[in-house]
Amino acid sequence: MGKMTSKDFKVIENDLIALSKKASRKILKYRSEVQELVIQSKQTQGIVSEADLASEEVITKYLKKKYPDIPILAEEGFFREFKDNKNAYEHYKNIPMLWVIDPLDGTNNFVHGLDYFAVCISLVVKGKPVVGVVHAPIRKETFAASLGNGMTFNGRKIFNKKGRRDIRSVLLATGFATEKGKPFNTEFRLFKNIMSEVRAIRRMGSAALDLCFTALGTYDGFWERGLAPWDVAAASIICQEAGVKVTEYDGQKHSPFSETIIAARNPIHGKLKTLLGE
Repeated sequence: MGKMTSKDFKVIENDLIALSKKASRKILKYRSEVQELVIQSKQTQGIVSEADLASEEVITKYLKKKYPDIPILAEEGFFREFKDNKNAYEHYKNIPMLWVIDPLDGTNNFVHGLDYFAVCISLVVKGKPVVGVVHAPIRKETFAASLGNGMTFNGRKIFNKKGRRDIRSVLLATGFATEKGKPFNTEFRLFKNIMSEVRAIRRMGSAALDLCFTALGTYDGFWERGLAPWDVAAASIICQEAGVKVTEYDGQKHSPFSETIIAARNPIHGKLKTLLGE
């Protein structure tokens, strides 16, 4: 592909919206099976894995056929190849164009019958997301954006550069790294510090949807450490095109390969950054 314009990105965005809905229909075929099983059952995990893989197959098969020259970074495929070795991300950082896919973000919610899960697809150019789609199948909510074209929620444009001014009035969202130990304890300490300064915090179990609802304005901000590229690539461009500032904890420019993320509108972004630096 040659140099792409905002019109090209919009065409891809519409393509990915249709593709995310197709993958979602595949996921929903497995949902009724999960509901019939005891949550602790090994069968449940098997069905979730099948749903993950089926969704990923729908997406990757289409993208490989239509865009054969663009490589793919997909959650399930990455784990099969690299066994969650995060150093392997280095292989993808400087690829000129890359698809980044989470076929089912929020698997624990999916298992337990909550509707807070989504399919995420993003196009990343030289480490920067330029198109992103996040579709929540049960909720029938589609968040989408592409560089220079703004963000839409179910087809409706969303943009607001300024958020609430008083940190005490905000509703935030976050998550915790699954690895227990020092990083977890540090994040929990930060959580307690921030909790004492704000109205409320939610921990919903899907970083992609947390970021999308920050873009929408439902949440006033989101932060988390240790997310994978497929958790944030699509949702970060959605946030940015909606007027949300997205950085690392220290204020540096964020990429899908960053270790930390803050997403909030000003001035809450600055206040959250200060709290996370303490």
